Amino acid sequence: MIPEERKREGFLGQKMVVLPQNVRNAIQDNPIINKMYVTDIGYYPYADHHYRKREEGSEEYILIYCLEGHGWIELGTEHYELVPNSYFIIPRNTAHKYGAREDDPWSIYWIHFAGSSATQFYKKYKQSDSSNGNAPQVVQIPFEERRIKYFNGIISLLESGYSREIVEYVNISLWQLLASFVYNEFFSEIRHQSNETNIVDTAINYMKENLDRSISVDELAEHLNYSSSYLYSLFKEETGYSPIHYFNHLKIQKACQYLSFTNMSIKEISYELGFNDPFYFSRLFKKLMELSPTEYREEL
Repeated sequence: MIPEERKREGFLGQKMVVLPQNVRNAIQDNPIINKMYVTDIGYYPYADHHYRKREEGSEEYILIYCLEGHGWIELGTEHYELVPNSYFIIPRNTAHKYGAREDDPWSIYWIHFAGSSATQFYKKYKQSDSSNGNAPQVVQIPFEERRIKYFNGIISLLESGYSREIVEYVNISLWQLLASFVYNEFFSEIRHQSNETNIVDTAINYMKENLDRSISVDELAEHLNYSSSYLYSLFKEETGYSPIHYFNHLKIQKACQYLSFTNMSIKEISYELGFNDPFYFSRLFKKLMELSPTEYREEL
């Protein structure tokens, strides 16, 4: 949706693409991309006096990513401040206004997106900070050059035209761009700097190096110099699995590789992965993969 108000005609170096209605109609009829798609996208550098007000809201969700400077967003009585390397998603059909701070105007990338999956994506964004009561929030993220390349790549392609191939490629890429915000811990190249993540990663690496053995939580905790209870709770919080459950998943994953790329027997694979009882190995494999090892190999 094109902004209703602007205090200036534009900003030096700005980029903006608004998809024509006939292109949007074609997207809605395209099952490859109609679950979530871009309608408008742009970049406003040093957006002095930037201001928008939509009393009826927008038909799309709006993601605003503040790259530099400062700005603000208001939803009803709630006021949010955006700082460098932070973002906010404005819900659809919600009255709002936003603008650049006068003494330090923001530089922003922004994108309007819609579709049935857009609502689920917005819910995921709200859940990213459970302490905030499942409400929209300003989220700080590390700067990533790749994210900027995604934005510029989408803008550049749409500026070149609206062929079916371009529109499909852009909207498939949109999922990766939006995921770089909401799932930033996986996108960020510096995600491994947190101490908690380092502990879990070290534990997982130890598991991978010992797939031919049976490892207890106590042994894992002793190797990492932490208590068993602390390691268990941290591992469960970070991965969603207990350490032993995760370890078994790694073993079965390796078993799938053996079944796919070698002629090893089920018994040999079982022993190779530290299972002394091939029947237990087969039961565990079927529980996790819903196929027995033999059935899995036959499926290939």
